[in-house]
Amino acid sequence: MISAMKFSALACLLALGLTSASWAAQPAAAPTPPANANPAAVLPPWAQDKLAAAKADPKVQERAYKQGAKLATFCANCHGTAGQSVRPDVPNLAGQNTIYVLDQLNRFHDGRRRNAFFMEGLVKAMSNEERFAVAVYFTNQEPPRPQAAGDAKLAAQGKAVYENGCTTCHGAGGAGSEKNARLAGQQPGYLETSLRRYRDSDARPDEGKFKHAKGLSDADIKALVAYIGALR
Repeated sequence: MISAMKFSALACLLALGLTSASWAAQPAAAPTPPANANPAAVLPPWAQDKLAAAKADPKVQERAYKQGAKLATFCANCHGTAGQSVRPDVPNLAGQNTIYVLDQLNRFHDGRRRNAFFMEGLVKAMSNEERFAVAVYFTNQEPPRPQAAGDAKLAAQGKAVYENGCTTCHGAGGAGSEKNARLAGQQPGYLETSLRRYRDSDARPDEGKFKHAKGLSDADIKALVAYIGALR
């Protein structure tokens, strides 16, 4: 069960990783947004309305969570029952920013984000209410525990790479934001595959993550994965 206090952070973004709630905060190292900034503005009006309704009424919030728990059984084979992936090539959802996850689900639903496997078809079949519920459920699970850095020297190299290109968007601790994924505790295989894809893709070369990934060597990527996996 999630408390009203947890959901109240939707309007101002609560820091990820500090509690099991993940209505996530603006990363500490990122620029301070304008006072009137609305983090939910990345979502369509229907989703903003649902967020506002759930914030205003704990019963609405709780219904969404319970509905999401039931729907999560369809996702558990890959993402795990509590949002901690059971496959190295599938991302963890636990502890992610709710707004970010709902935005990504919407992108799968309308075709802006593609996936050649089961994910795309499943999300396309989900209603607005179901996508909202799944986002609420998974992102309010306990974030993954950090993995012990197997190679301290490699992780130290990764820290330097991370601070040079990743901190502004993903935060000093990898907590992410409403626009950028939580990286702390993420699956190493998924991280490495994603970084290589960003580096080697010609798509959206002006987008931050693609731009920063372009200059990464294979050694840089290995080091980044070693460092990020140990973040909390």
